[in-house]
Amino acid sequence: MLKSGKIQYINFVLILLLLATTSSAQSIEHTLKKIWEDEKEIDSIRFNALEEYYEINNQVKPDSALISLDYHYKLAKEKNAALELYKATKKKGNIHRLKGNYDIAMSSYQEAESLATKLNDPILKAEIMGNMGNVFVYRQDYKQATRSFSKTLKVYQDLNNSDGESRMLTSLGSVFLIINNYDLALEYYQKSLSIINKRGFEDRSTAIIYINIGWTNFVKGLYEEAKVYYEKGIKILQVKNEKFFIANCYSTLAKIHLKLNQLDQANEYAKKDLALNTELDIKTGILNAEIIIAQLTFVTNIKDATEKGQSILAKLPAKTNKNLKKDLYELLYKCYKVQNKLDLSLEMYELYNMYNDSIQQEKNNFAVVREAVKNDFEVRLNENKLENENEKAKLRAIQLKRTFAIILTSTLLIISIIFYFKSNIKKNRIKRELLLNELERLKTLSDTQLKLQPQKFELNRDKIEISINRKINETDWTILNILIDDPVISNKETAAKAFKSVDGVGSALRRMYDYFEIKESKYKKISLLMKAIKLSNT
Repeated sequence: MLKSGKIQYINFVLILLLLATTSSAQSIEHTLKKIWEDEKEIDSIRFNALEEYYEINNQVKPDSALISLDYHYKLAKEKNAALELYKATKKKGNIHRLKGNYDIAMSSYQEAESLATKLNDPILKAEIMGNMGNVFVYRQDYKQATRSFSKTLKVYQDLNNSDGESRMLTSLGSVFLIINNYDLALEYYQKSLSIINKRGFEDRSTAIIYINIGWTNFVKGLYEEAKVYYEKGIKILQVKNEKFFIANCYSTLAKIHLKLNQLDQANEYAKKDLALNTELDIKTGILNAEIIIAQLTFVTNIKDATEKGQSILAKLPAKTNKNLKKDLYELLYKCYKVQNKLDLSLEMYELYNMYNDSIQQEKNNFAVVREAVKNDFEVRLNENKLENENEKAKLRAIQLKRTFAIILTSTLLIISIIFYFKSNIKKNRIKRELLLNELERLKTLSDTQLKLQPQKFELNRDKIEISINRKINETDWTILNILIDDPVISNKETAAKAFKSVDGVGSALRRMYDYFEIKESKYKKISLLMKAIKLSNT
């Protein structure tokens, strides 16, 4: 058995030597493919050829790598090789995650997790748990991401796996970065860097830490420092042409140079970013690059920037990242404002505020903060495991008091918020009923004054137009009459009845609020109708 294993190893080394002498990468890939498709070849060598192909292409030609992984998976299933099944499934998840296909990535990781459990290998389980944490981050489920990273960190620390420990410290640092705890994020990144630097060489893991430190400095507004770290990171990544990560660097370097008002350099990086994301077919990356280019165009040519922004908006997928939507709406708001297109500018500004507020709400999520504090305590406890038991007990008592204080404070705050909103909803409901009753009273009053008993109250267009000193267009008049029948009808239902778009209805309502000088913020439609009825009765 041992002799057979040695022969297999020697055979594969000879194959690698043969590949090293091949003149082109294409020829190497062709040779590897011939090896794994050769049914007469030893299984281990076929799997090694598939692994080598993946290493060559996963960053450069991800779609080709996925095709090879499909073969890898099929072969592993055929040979009943559980470990190879795990490898193929995990790598599929990795590529789909980098391409932004998070649901597919999570499905692959869950299958890999099941295989790792069957193999009863703690390192394999930890790898998958960490990768799942990355998907949770992209899905903005930071609470679940923090739990995944913290559990994985414990496994690596218990196994004295320094590479894994470094990766999880980096991941936890990223969670602290997301919740705006920049100092703690930098502390974790520096811890991770100090561990990984002991290896004596730099690779993708080192580059990722540099990129994360760079991004932390960027969000802190330290653009020169951010540029230094991104340039360090991209230099390492370019050695193996790791395109997914290089694209990320191009994107942020474009933003950094834009902030520094170095427009030529920003434009160069933005174009590289767009070209690379297009090559890799990363939809989110393409949109991000196009928005950056439009932002750069705004500085020199507002008309072109507007056209670019409108073009992006027209093809914007519904599930687009909130940060991208926020940036796009902010750009269009500025473009329309400069061009004095006030209605469009106001519309874009409202959308920008909506997404900006939503992003801030996520960052301030109580559950994330509590989980981060809890896990930070656990990490520090593991780092100080050589200290005596009395010191550990003191630290645990202090932390538990803090945790209970946070939980108690948060609970009281949540209860207060719930009570406030319930009270507010009740008040608003009463106010709405009063307004609706007043609206019906005005209709009845009008009928009495006219000494008529019509089946339906009708507005007096002439009187209204004289009172507001302007003509009402047919769209606005149609919508106003629809509201007479149902004052609380939604914009979507109004649009269906008026044969208009929802955006068109919204725009018409905003115009009429302005014409009729409606200041009420909560029940504008009802206030608008009351004003229209009063003017009709004048």
